[in-house]
Amino acid sequence: MTILGIDIGGTGTTVLLGEADGSTRDRAEFPTRSERGFPAFLEELVACAKSVAARAESLDCASIAVGGPLDESTGTLLGPPHLSRWTDVPLAELVSKALGLPVHLMHDARASAFAEFRFGAGRKLGANGMAHFTFATGFGMGAVLDGRLLDIPGEIGHWRVAFRGPEMFGKSGSLEGLASGTGMAALAHRTGEFDDAVAVRELAELARGGDTLADSILRSGAKQVGVQCARIIDQLGVGLITLGTIAVQCEDLVLETIRESARAEALPHLFARCRIEPAGLGERLGDVASLSAAISRREGSASFRELARTVDRCASDRVLCTAIDAAARAVVDALAGGHKVLTCGNGGSATDAAHLAEELIGRFKGDRVSLPAVNLAADGSVLTCIANDYGFDEVFARQVGGLGQAGDVLVCFTTSGNSENVNRALRRARERGMVAIALTGKSGGGAKTLCDISVHVESTETERIQEMHTFALHEICRAAEERFGG
Repeated sequence: MTILGIDIGGTGTTVLLGEADGSTRDRAEFPTRSERGFPAFLEELVACAKSVAARAESLDCASIAVGGPLDESTGTLLGPPHLSRWTDVPLAELVSKALGLPVHLMHDARASAFAEFRFGAGRKLGANGMAHFTFATGFGMGAVLDGRLLDIPGEIGHWRVAFRGPEMFGKSGSLEGLASGTGMAALAHRTGEFDDAVAVRELAELARGGDTLADSILRSGAKQVGVQCARIIDQLGVGLITLGTIAVQCEDLVLETIRESARAEALPHLFARCRIEPAGLGERLGDVASLSAAISRREGSASFRELARTVDRCASDRVLCTAIDAAARAVVDALAGGHKVLTCGNGGSATDAAHLAEELIGRFKGDRVSLPAVNLAADGSVLTCIANDYGFDEVFARQVGGLGQAGDVLVCFTTSGNSENVNRALRRARERGMVAIALTGKSGGGAKTLCDISVHVESTETERIQEMHTFALHEICRAAEERFGG
């Protein structure tokens, strides 16, 4: 996959060619000069992009990293303070039309976090959870937990952390005003000792030459960064925090101050297991981050992101988690008492029913005794016989009547909860003194009220429901192995 990467910063904009492995080539850049207005910028961006794109045999898409505030879902800029007067600009749409390419856009803080995790310090140090502070012209944050990039806006720079300071985005005392390159330059200008065009790189050169005021301004910003590191360490328990451009270019002036400030604020046991480092990609960070929107899109499709959101919702659903535990306990107690498990379902749910039955009869992970389980959807001759003589609505209930005994368990899978043959089986099971368990989704349907234990997944998407049903049946199997060995 060949990507046209675009990194839009407050000072400069870079356009390059890159690949899905993070490699880059054929790079060009130009001053952003946002004050001239977006139309003039777009004209120069398109000319530069077409020049770079001409060196590629083919292009799959464009990928943009840009600071916020912005709306990633629509690719719209919402007036970033470092890009003056760019408010409600549909950046992704306009670039896509101009270049004739699909465009993926990501907040540069999140893009940098992904780049560092996938290709930089996170990969080198083997971190499973990390945060990244942009710490450049602007100040933002992205985070990766359990190997997944968090879907958060990245606007930590607009947190108010003091009552005074340069005003950014209508707010004084924010991290953007106290710890970004723009903010520290504004602080320097306020002293009356520096002109309004002073940059952090110049302050660093002066500090290295013995200028105590320049050194003090840099260290003041570094202390604020350290405090924020401590807050993220205490909040997320990450094992790695990487820092952007200023920490890379001024490591000798700011890094130890950041670490000491974080050490003073964070809980000792959490700080002890977290490393605070300059970005592992160094000066390449912006280039690789510009590719991140496209790469992350390729690695995590919309379906995977939806699955991740469903898993998050289910993991925090205490009613669902309690129901899964109750279902597992009911199955295990029945088996321990010499009873058996019957399972049923239609279509994809029939395969879930077969999955549970075969795991119990066979094994899940380790060796153990075989456990009695019968999948009522497995025998075609029985199903067609009952369907022909009594109707399809009776195919499971008739079998429950013949095979089920008091103390047995019936486990039904139904994504809608409204399958009549399943609901009749639930009624028959309860009439016979069996424990009736229904794994459902959507509204839960009739099955939700006809069973003893309802494992209800709050989703309207059939595939998401079935994926959570697979998790639930695996939890039942795990509980069985804990009880019976294996």
